[in-house]
Amino acid sequence: MQQRFGRHWRHFTPRWKRRHAYESQFKRRDRMQDALHLGQRQDVPFVCNSLDLFDCAEEEVMGMLQRRPEVHDLDRDIERLRKKFERTKQAHDGMVALLAQTPRAVLAQLQMDQHPHGYRNKQERLFELIDFNDTLVDTVQCIGDVDRKRFAEAAKVAADRVCKRVGAPCFTNEQWTAIIRGLTREVAVYWAARNSGFNAYLTSRSQDAMGIDMQIQDPENFRYINIDVKTPSAFRYRLDELVKEGRISPHDQLIADQQSYLVTTNGHGKHKVRVILLCILPDLFGDLAAFRFVDESPMRDKLNLLIREHGLSDRHFGAI
Repeated sequence: MQQRFGRHWRHFTPRWKRRHAYESQFKRRDRMQDALHLGQRQDVPFVCNSLDLFDCAEEEVMGMLQRRPEVHDLDRDIERLRKKFERTKQAHDGMVALLAQTPRAVLAQLQMDQHPHGYRNKQERLFELIDFNDTLVDTVQCIGDVDRKRFAEAAKVAADRVCKRVGAPCFTNEQWTAIIRGLTREVAVYWAARNSGFNAYLTSRSQDAMGIDMQIQDPENFRYINIDVKTPSAFRYRLDELVKEGRISPHDQLIADQQSYLVTTNGHGKHKVRVILLCILPDLFGDLAAFRFVDESPMRDKLNLLIREHGLSDRHFGAI
């Protein structure tokens, strides 16, 4: 009887004693280690069941969405994803950042197409498209040869699924083809320059907004050129615009068409920069495959000519 009574009274142990007995079963928590973990951000790799780069990136983006996602649900994550890609330089992180930006880029492109002569927040929409293009270019340069060959098709499929999931329109096949065609030539020129021994620098978005895709420098004499890479159709359209604006004459347009490039000036006042509009003609530079020129020697010779005749020596290579 006494034994049963003693066990019964154990239930009435004061609360502070019970808590102390419970906590004493575990090691003392290291608060300094907690503070260290909070201060040092670590990139935890995303685990995907698929071995496909594009499927894994799409799966991670989908995991960020709510049950009933809306068009702008991904906007709050874009800057974080872009910064993560800048840190890691991993192809997967690049694809995640690219897919997260796609719905916003589609809406920006749609607004520009519907209001070609100007609208509210035009500069903001323009930068959104430039950010999207920059991420695409950076991602293409991180992925392997196999994925680069199938990038255009596989990325379009993944991008369409993300847009449909959030209720946004998709890039049309024509829009996507135009984006890939333009950026393919930009990447191809960049790598042709690098592989030929030039210093090549892809510009920031503020420089890109001034019409400069890249700067290429001769490491021997440090002369450089600002280049705006154009497809043949975009080149002719830009020449027509310059003629209408009175910045070049029809005779200048004819010469530029024959030479496949035009030296022009962008910006105003102290911010004027000399830019070379370079038309990537297949007849001059050959075929492209997987974001590269099949033969890079014609582009190497052209860059040598442009730097020799139009190179700048103002020490602004890498920054304007």
